[in-house]
Amino acid sequence: MANPISTVNRSKPAAAEALADSTELPIARRTDVTVDELERLSLPYPAELYDGRIIYKMSNFERDVIHENVAYKIRNYLENNPAGLLSGNADYRLHQELKRDSRAPDISFVTNDRLPQSRRRYLPMAPDLAIEILSPVDSFDKVMEKVEEHLQAGVKIVWLIIRSTREVLACKPACKHSVRDVLTAPELLPGFELPVQEIFAGVEVAPASE
Repeated sequence: MANPISTVNRSKPAAAEALADSTELPIARRTDVTVDELERLSLPYPAELYDGRIIYKMSNFERDVIHENVAYKIRNYLENNPAGLLSGNADYRLHQELKRDSRAPDISFVTNDRLPQSRRRYLPMAPDLAIEILSPVDSFDKVMEKVEEHLQAGVKIVWLIIRSTREVLACKPACKHSVRDVLTAPELLPGFELPVQEIFAGVEVAPASE
């Protein structure tokens, strides 16, 4: 007859068994990843966390060209006007109570007066400026959901760069409007101007079918 004590010791509680099964899954298939865990991972691509599921931010050459065109202009401005810090694909904990959610704008900016002393981990806040680049494979509606999420979390301005129409949708909590001439953000970057067509320097005009 089996020793009942040893039998109990050999069997895992159901909750522990489920957890073990979950953590043994490939990371891309899991739905229980926490922000703390994501921070510790060395992932091959930038990623965000949506309700415990890792979403990689894939890129391509033209998207990276747009990214660098914008970041270059803002960095040049900040050299003479050190108003804050610029980052690319940095993750933010927009809501502290949501342990399985983080968001990473393509480019983000935080003013000096809001920067926390420790910046080694994901910032527990929303950035002041979030910039997203809409690619041909992105769903406009899904990206707009993310824009709204940014604004509701406290982002003051979101710039959604749209390659197919070579314009920028400038979004604030009170309004949204298309910009095709010059981007400005006087409340965050006084005196900064970015001609929209310079954003698309080196980028082919999108085919009409896109």
